[in-house]
Amino acid sequence: MMNCVAIYLRLSQEDVDKRTYQAKDDSNSIVTQRQLILRYLDSDPSLASLPRIEFCDDGFSGTNFSRPDFQRMIDLIREGEISTVVVKDLSRFGRDYLEVGDYLEHIFPFLGVRMISINDHYDSNKYSGSTPGMDVAFQNLIYDYYSKDLSKKVKTGMRVKQRQGGYVSCCLYGYKVEEKHKMVIDPETAPVVRRIFLDVIGGKSTSQVARELNAEGVPTPLMYKNIQRKASDNRKPMWTHQRIIDMIRNLKYTGCMVNHTRESRRIRDKAGRRVPQEEWYIHENAHEAIVSKEEFEAAGNALRKVRPYKKKENTESFPLYCAHCGRKLQRTFGLDDHFYCATPYWSELETACKAVRWDRTELEAVLLESLKAELSVLKVESSKKKKDIEKDSTRIRSRLKVLNAELKQSDAQRMQSYMDYKAGSISREEFLSGRVERDSRQAELKASIAAMEAEYESCIRAENERKKEQATTSKAGSLDEEALKKVLYDAIEKVYITDGEHIEILWKFNDLFESG
Repeated sequence: MMNCVAIYLRLSQEDVDKRTYQAKDDSNSIVTQRQLILRYLDSDPSLASLPRIEFCDDGFSGTNFSRPDFQRMIDLIREGEISTVVVKDLSRFGRDYLEVGDYLEHIFPFLGVRMISINDHYDSNKYSGSTPGMDVAFQNLIYDYYSKDLSKKVKTGMRVKQRQGGYVSCCLYGYKVEEKHKMVIDPETAPVVRRIFLDVIGGKSTSQVARELNAEGVPTPLMYKNIQRKASDNRKPMWTHQRIIDMIRNLKYTGCMVNHTRESRRIRDKAGRRVPQEEWYIHENAHEAIVSKEEFEAAGNALRKVRPYKKKENTESFPLYCAHCGRKLQRTFGLDDHFYCATPYWSELETACKAVRWDRTELEAVLLESLKAELSVLKVESSKKKKDIEKDSTRIRSRLKVLNAELKQSDAQRMQSYMDYKAGSISREEFLSGRVERDSRQAELKASIAAMEAEYESCIRAENERKKEQATTSKAGSLDEEALKKVLYDAIEKVYITDGEHIEILWKFNDLFESG
């Protein structure tokens, strides 16, 4: 094991003042967290000489653990690269008291990782073989309630501003923020918005407008804001007909402020629900208009009306993506559904995306055979996993039996030694020397027993997960062709299509057949 120390730093967006882009509480800034931890490490002789790795999640909430550097740290811990994790306080580590408690009481002890929270005066080495103190558990609970209470207060404040017609969400393309909660005309992008409306009113299709903007190199809203996509996302921002349609239908360009179009249902909700239009907050003359109401209505009326199609029995859409540009595939309807990449429609350049075309019937046949093969592999892996778990379980039980027997024998020796001392068979020095040795050995035995019991609990959890997976594959084996085809939609996370012959499938099998 590389005995490295992990320095974990976190600052959420809620901790930052939106006007100054500085931490509201300077003690929570990344720089201050780093300085505090480094001073602590330098002052501790057992940690000062160890190599250090820094992990920093800047702008990520503590209410969940889906943070890039946190996950990178956990991966290195599992690989045995890290032996100690140090944070400023437990709220930087996370604000979900149940998950934080799971890490402190189960995951880190099982992996042999020491956890230090400086401001909480918590060091897991002081709780070796026992549960962390009530004060630590209570503090985690306070952090969790603080997040929920803060969420309610923020939501209430936003509702008040929305009802008053204030600007509370991201600034609309064509405008910029000059005053707090106030949008003003952006002289660089407003002409682009007005051009789009006039082009559509003049008879151009939304696809034609998008192609012309791309050909002229007009920055998209994403490019203009200079927002960096995730490294795994290789899509280049482009104007599309859907982007044009969304702009044409946005009432805010007429000077109206429209709020409360979506809302979150819970604190960790990643995708808010759509709010019915009758519940929207609409305030006229809230900011300067880019287009008149007459122009807005004329552009809306000029949009091509899509002919309604007869809905077929199975019109679910697979999560299909282009392997070249990363965009989700478009779908057309006819005798069969047809999926294709729309990127070539928005760009006049030659692109490999043109080869991305599949009909639903052929695609379903390929995916169904792949699902059968994947389920067969899962069945084999489940059998192998069962043998591995049984082997580990037998080893752990045997080891526990030996350790408990030795501990019981040590207790008997302790009593016998005391009786020998009382009877005068051994001297006081011999009795005390033997007691120190036995106490030391008993402490080692108890620690080993606790570690083995934690490992055994892990085996039990792994076996329960394996049984769930086995139930999934067994249930799949009892389904006929049509029933399995219906399950296919829930089994697929994403499908990346390269051309008419090459595809990549990402599966998801958690709780796959529970609804059946």
